[in-house]
Amino acid sequence: MLHAAYTGLYSYFDDWLDAFNGSENFDNISINVLHRDAKAQVARELPNTELVILLHSILGDGTNYLEPLIPLLRDRRCILLAFVGNEVNLPGTRIADKRRVLTEIEPDLVATQLPRDAGVFLFGDLARLRVIAITHALNPLSFSPPSTSVARKIDIGVRAARYLPHLGDDDRNRIHDYFERNAQRYGLRVDVSDQRLDRASWAAFLMHSKGTVSTEAGSWYIERDDRTVEAIRAWANVRASARYVVGDHSMLNAMYKKLPASMKSLVRQLKNAGIIQHEITAAQELSFAEVYQHFFSEYKLPDVYGKCISSRHFDAIGTKTCQIMFRGRFNDILVADEHYIALEQDFSNIDDVLMRFSDETYVAGMVGRAYEFIPTTTVWPKSTGNSKMYVDD
Repeated sequence: MLHAAYTGLYSYFDDWLDAFNGSENFDNISINVLHRDAKAQVARELPNTELVILLHSILGDGTNYLEPLIPLLRDRRCILLAFVGNEVNLPGTRIADKRRVLTEIEPDLVATQLPRDAGVFLFGDLARLRVIAITHALNPLSFSPPSTSVARKIDIGVRAARYLPHLGDDDRNRIHDYFERNAQRYGLRVDVSDQRLDRASWAAFLMHSKGTVSTEAGSWYIERDDRTVEAIRAWANVRASARYVVGDHSMLNAMYKKLPASMKSLVRQLKNAGIIQHEITAAQELSFAEVYQHFFSEYKLPDVYGKCISSRHFDAIGTKTCQIMFRGRFNDILVADEHYIALEQDFSNIDDVLMRFSDETYVAGMVGRAYEFIPTTTVWPKSTGNSKMYVDD
């Protein structure tokens, strides 16, 4: 099992790692590809391996962690299962780059978190056998209901990165902004931030939150060649406030990552002076409305559904934190007004939503139903509890 331990802020990376390492069904060797001897260890273990698993951290935020291992994996004599993370078109995490690497290593199985038809659309031509749909699941060891002595002092708690306009979708930003902007109007204690937390801190935050607001992950618009996101990148760079824009895939950006701390400090000074700017920062200056009008207003939606349930939905269910969300499929797992309070896209039913949210008996029944329902639908290793990974295939 290959993974890249480059951050402690994506709890679902840790969940998958723990799930496989704790499983009684595998004699598992876990290799962090960021270790100096990782390539040698992979070469040493491959001849005696029945199955290689690439976790989301290998093919999530980019492909650079996998690139050095391509020759070894291409010449393997065992089954290769590749999980893909961030199955959306974004600068820095392009689908085309992931497809290129998958083409080279020829995985037998590709695991998607999207509905299976969307995963087949993106990667179906690259899997020797097939694409399988495997969502996240509830990790009961990390996300469990708090004791009765824990006070939920936050009414609505959110910790999530903001979506860039490149997605053509600002549902997540809109729902977060609405509750933050109207907190005083509705008498709610709202704590919304885009600063991510590590797994333990995130679990504790949810335990102290009566509710959270969220949407499905992903995007309505998914492309194999990233043509739209590339067009937006070029358009954004022309409109950037800085004199020079550094591309995420540029040689300058790669060089910056290798600079000593003193030199990085100098570069940051140039950034603060408005002389240079990273393209992601430039993108954050864009108006969603302007981007949408220019690139998506006449865009024909693909025939596949590119949105999905995510780890944060299971995390909230595990801590019995009530979820208020726009209606969605959620991989046909969660049911509106059964497992979460459904909010209309135009917020037209907000009074009814908040009335139900203020009803402690109603909320207790909803979070209880969701908590009892998930273990029956979603195969976690026996050694880690009774929750199960949901496989839609």
